[in-house]
Amino acid sequence: MVFGLMLAINISHGQNYKAPKIDFSGKITDKDGKHIGNVTTAGVITDTMGMKVAYINAEGMLIDEKTGKKLGKAEKNGNFIPVFAETPDKGWSVSTPLNGICMVKDKDGNIKAEVHENYKQFGACAVHCLTNHMNHDQVIDDKNVGSGTYACPMHPDVTSGKPGKCSKCGMALVKKEK
Repeated sequence: MVFGLMLAINISHGQNYKAPKIDFSGKITDKDGKHIGNVTTAGVITDTMGMKVAYINAEGMLIDEKTGKKLGKAEKNGNFIPVFAETPDKGWSVSTPLNGICMVKDKDGNIKAEVHENYKQFGACAVHCLTNHMNHDQVIDDKNVGSGTYACPMHPDVTSGKPGKCSKCGMALVKKEK
């Protein structure tokens, strides 16, 4: 009886779950179940065609394959801190595995992804990389998309009305706090 109840809860949870997933083989699917890429246990992230999109270097940084730019940091505990985050608490955290699955959550506790334990350290990086519109010249934090003023963290005089890159250093523009 108890086992049946637990199974029903897990099945209903799985049916209602709407976030990207990384399964035991490293296959990454978006919230609608569409295959968007893969991640290896070594931290190499590829698109659906098998082309290398990003990788984790020896220091745990997520690096854009095409531009060589740092996109964020994969901590040893599996957390991910985007390069534009002001402090580590602005990144994503990875929970303790529940039945081999880690939940990637933002600072407000919203579930961003479900990651198989094999890919815990690289899961948040892969989801971040592949769900930001596959545009690795311009890393966009989903909290910063929308109207407002955007500025470069290094060059506050460089501003824009939309997300983009700094014309001086190439860093992603971030939304100014009001």
